[in-house]
Amino acid sequence: MMINPIKKIIVAAVLVAGLAAASPAQAQAQTQKTTWTLQECLDYGLQNNLLLKQSGLNRELAFINAKQARNNILPTVNGGTSYSINFGLNNDPTTGVLVNQNTRANSFSVNSNVPIFNGFQLRNTIKQNQLNYEASLSDLEKTKNDVILNIISQYLEIILSDELLQAAKLQLESSKVQAERTQKLFQAGSVAESNVFEINSQIATDEVSIINAQNRRDIAAVNLMQLLDLQDLKDFKVVKPDIKDPDEDVINFDATNVYDIAQQRMPEIKSADIRAQSALAGIRVSQGALMPQLSLGGNFSTNYFNLNKIRVVDAGQEQTFEQVIGLVNRDVNQKVYTIMTQKVPVTEKYTYLTQLQDNRGGGVFLNLQIPIFNGLSARNGVLRSKINYKNAVLNSEITRNQLRQTIQQSYADAVAAQKRFIAMKRQLAAFQLTFRNAEIRFNNGVMNTTDYNVARNNFTRAELDVIQAKYEYTFRLKVLDFYQNKPITF
Repeated sequence: MMINPIKKIIVAAVLVAGLAAASPAQAQAQTQKTTWTLQECLDYGLQNNLLLKQSGLNRELAFINAKQARNNILPTVNGGTSYSINFGLNNDPTTGVLVNQNTRANSFSVNSNVPIFNGFQLRNTIKQNQLNYEASLSDLEKTKNDVILNIISQYLEIILSDELLQAAKLQLESSKVQAERTQKLFQAGSVAESNVFEINSQIATDEVSIINAQNRRDIAAVNLMQLLDLQDLKDFKVVKPDIKDPDEDVINFDATNVYDIAQQRMPEIKSADIRAQSALAGIRVSQGALMPQLSLGGNFSTNYFNLNKIRVVDAGQEQTFEQVIGLVNRDVNQKVYTIMTQKVPVTEKYTYLTQLQDNRGGGVFLNLQIPIFNGLSARNGVLRSKINYKNAVLNSEITRNQLRQTIQQSYADAVAAQKRFIAMKRQLAAFQLTFRNAEIRFNNGVMNTTDYNVARNNFTRAELDVIQAKYEYTFRLKVLDFYQNKPITF
């Protein structure tokens, strides 16, 4: 069985984007499964894990933010309208004259604004949001890696619990056999009744061990089903792979080599570095608030007033009339008259649409804002941005240290588990011989129950220690393989 984690990382975004692509019939077929391979768990988990879905939504939000930052360089156009009913004394919006009547007014307006220069804030904001989007892609890959490792961990935990459960059941069967044998010996008078009590006590202890192992197995199964977002799935089982013993492997690398490879490909390192670049762009954004802001705008508006019912226009006929303009000589009795003409205005009903057309108005303007003093908010914003940048740089170093610590810890645990397995395996062989000898002596009545139980418990404990060391080594080694971009094989 082989799992290529890097290939999964490359297609993470595609998997998350296609979460809804699976048909209901396919989903039902998956959830009806009771026995799962590791590959099936990984494939299903990458499509249905809730944390992975949430990380995918965060990526979509970051994409929208980056898109909006680019769109902010476009002009803004807004329109509005209002309708009002006024009582008593109020202004005529068309003439500005006060009227003391109940009135109705309706207005429309459109305005637009386009930034010309704003201290390069728009350009740096576009860069910052684009970096944040790239960081969200790495965050998605990081979440995907965590899901993969958690699935592998819980998968191995189920297998380990199954082996511990099987060992506990075998011990119980052995105890029951010994209990029957001890009962016969007691009835024959070969052993004291206390031996029967002690072996029955051991049976109860073995039953508790079975309960504990079963509970451990059930918890691991629940944890794995939660990672896969499976609910109410009964008889959940996993396929046990063929896992080699630790003493058959040779660890031919060290933690430093693993870290050198991991820091170049782990998404958490890339995300931390990108966020540091984003914080640097944030400094330039905040510095733009200290510079003048220049924008170009325009507006257009019109309105209607219900009291304006009559429209006066110069469209009438010419009318002749006499007008005295003065004397032309010293004869006061002689007057001069001049004939003059003018157009007489004509009135018509002032319709709603005609009034809106007559009341049109607009303008174009340049707006320059020069920051002089604003409570030092802009300068403090720059200081905060610089601190955020320093914090992002430190976070990048912390992320590297955490990765190094995880790799070193996994390497040390793998080496220790391998050494512990080898030592425990030798110890198990010795305890097995001791237990067999004790079993023969106990069956022949030359060893009491207490000594027999001590020998058997030592053998049982050594057997369980070997099993745990084996799976501890296996998981740690797979973590190291994962960081080295090696296929995960069993």
